[in-house]
Amino acid sequence: MKLSKSLKSGKLKVFSMFFLLSFMFLALTKLSKSYTETISFEIVYKNVPEQHHVDIDSTKKVNVGVNAYGFNLLKYYFYKPKLEIDFETDVVLKNKTYIWNAQQNAPKISSSFKNSVDVISIQPDTLRFPYQTLAIKKVPVRTDVSIEYASGYDMSSKLKVFPDSIRLIGSEKLISKIDYVTTKKTELKNINSNIEKSVDIEMEEAFKPIKMSHKSVTITGHVEKFTEGTFNVAVTIINLPADTNINYFPKTIPVAYNVSLNNYKQVRPSDFRVECNYKDIDNTEKSFLIPKLVKVPEIVKSARLKQHKVEFILMQ
Repeated sequence: MKLSKSLKSGKLKVFSMFFLLSFMFLALTKLSKSYTETISFEIVYKNVPEQHHVDIDSTKKVNVGVNAYGFNLLKYYFYKPKLEIDFETDVVLKNKTYIWNAQQNAPKISSSFKNSVDVISIQPDTLRFPYQTLAIKKVPVRTDVSIEYASGYDMSSKLKVFPDSIRLIGSEKLISKIDYVTTKKTELKNINSNIEKSVDIEMEEAFKPIKMSHKSVTITGHVEKFTEGTFNVAVTIINLPADTNINYFPKTIPVAYNVSLNNYKQVRPSDFRVECNYKDIDNTEKSFLIPKLVKVPEIVKSARLKQHKVEFILMQ
C-alpha cells in the first residue's frame, strides 16, 4: 500500500516537472518573438506658468505604438510609464494655447525606451492646452499672534515670519483689492523657549478663487530669560539760550530697563540719554521740565523713566 502511494507521488512530481518545463519553454518561445503593441503613457506636467491658468485635463494620455521583443515589453504589463511634459521646453505658445507636438517630442519618448524598443506611432499627434492670463501680486504677510510668556521670560527680538510676503495669482479685479494677507489668529501661552510654529494664512471667502504661493508661513522668535536693571542717567538740557543760566533738580533720573540675562552685563549708563527741551517752557509759567528718554541701546527690550518732572530755577 505504501509502495503504491510512493509510486503515485513520484509520477505526480515528474508530471509537475514536465508541466513546468513545458510552460517555461512556451513562455520563452512567446517572449522571444517580436510584437507590435500600444503603450499608454500617463502625463506629468512640469513648469506650468503661474501667470497662466492652463486648462489641464488630468485624463489625457499619450498612446505610443511600439515594436519589440516580448522580453522588452513584459515590464509594461506591470506598470504604466509616465511622460513628462515640460512647459519650458516641450511646448510652443500660439494664439493663447500651449501646443505639444508628438513629432517634435518623439526623440524624448524614444529615449525613454532606450534602444530595446522601436517607436512606430504616437497618438494623438497634438495636445492643446488653452489658458487665461492671470495677474500676479506680491503682498506682505501680517501676523495675528498673541504671546503670553512664562514669568521672567520674553522675546529678545521681533517675531520673524518666513516667508514675509507671498504671491497672489488670480484675476486683476480680485487681486487689486488685497494689499496684505493675515495669518489665522494664534494664541501661544506660558512660553519659556524659542518659538517656531507653522501658521495658516487666513483668506476671506470672496477671495477663495485666488491662488497663493504659500498657504502657511513659519513664525520664529528667540525667547530668553529676562531681568530688570536700573541706572541713574544724567539729565541734559537742550536748546538753552546762550545768555540763560538755569539750575535744575534732579540732575539724574533713574531709568528702569528690561534686558536678557545674557546681555545684562553689556548695558552701561552711557547707553541711555535723557533730555529736557528748554523750548517746551517758552511762553508758559511752568516751573518744571518734562524729561524724555531719547536713547536706548538695541539690546534692551524696553525702558522707562521712574521720574517725570525736572524742577528748575532761572538764575539772574
